[in-house]
Amino acid sequence: MPYITVLLNRKGGVGKSLITVNLAAVYAEILGSDIDNPSVAVVSIDPQATSVEHAEEVRKAGRPVPFRVVNAHNNVAQLRRLRRAKADFIIVDTPGFMPLNDEDENDDSIDPLGDGTVGDALRAILDIADDVIVPLEAEGAAFRPTKTTIERVLIPRQIPYGVLVNNWDPRDGEADRDRTISMVERRGWNRYNTTIRHYKPHARGITHGRFCTQYESNHTSTKAKQDFMALALEHQIRRQKQAAL
Repeated sequence: MPYITVLLNRKGGVGKSLITVNLAAVYAEILGSDIDNPSVAVVSIDPQATSVEHAEEVRKAGRPVPFRVVNAHNNVAQLRRLRRAKADFIIVDTPGFMPLNDEDENDDSIDPLGDGTVGDALRAILDIADDVIVPLEAEGAAFRPTKTTIERVLIPRQIPYGVLVNNWDPRDGEADRDRTISMVERRGWNRYNTTIRHYKPHARGITHGRFCTQYESNHTSTKAKQDFMALALEHQIRRQKQAAL
């Protein structure tokens, strides 16, 4: 039975697709890649299908995609069958979802996932998720939608989660990162100790057709990959702790 991790934030553009494919690539490298029977799968329920596009660009560049890629944004029935998939890990890329009006923000009768195909797909995948990674960019601009994601969606469902501070540019100093971490801790949210730093190889990954495991060999690329190696390790430690509860 596969372990299912979902990348989720109400806000779009916070790095869900980037984290999805690079975490999958690291897991595939660690576990070994069998092209005919991959141990890792990426499932996209995002209509924009950025993670699917990234994998296609890697293939076009003549590089291997070491995990199975499934575009399931229109197939709720397929999502409900993911527990039967032949993979050790499934990482699910999701879209942003409907913003709430100010008057609806604290109305528990309103489902923040919304109606329609996207809402149905999100509910289906959260029903079977083992855990959720919630990306939050270091500037903290997505704090309000992150609050909705955690306090209106994840906590009521009792799904284990961790906020992952993402896209921190070390050249800007530590103030933005530390301020975002402080905001997360004041809310009492679970947080990953790992931070995904902003590096050009990440930003250029899709256009150059590379995952972090395929970056050119240089100091910057090594540091960029290290962040995802650290995330994979911390993710597994969290999984083991959760299993022991």
